[in-house]
Amino acid sequence: MKSQPEVEALRAVSKLAFGHTYRLELMLAILDSDDGICTLSELAASLDVSVSSIQLPLESLVELGMLMPIPVGDTRYRHYIRNDDIGWAWARQLASRI
Repeated sequence: MKSQPEVEALRAVSKLAFGHTYRLELMLAILDSDDGICTLSELAASLDVSVSSIQLPLESLVELGMLMPIPVGDTRYRHYIRNDDIGWAWARQLASRI
């Protein structure tokens, strides 16, 4: 669990780098998933933010090809899987500066 100053620093860097407050935190949460599979609601809960706060950044990661929706059976949650991409390493590098 990150301290409040660390979270605020991540959000400041995210705003500078991406123009969005939560994108860097979102990327790090996706990176921290063991199998690279996540749902929007799981990510929102892990970041302690609303789903609507991270919906657009998640959709942009899908559009960039960094995440891919995976079809699952009868479920109310859409699952995503992390694709290999150099952008993930850049997210780690940005976070390491904090």
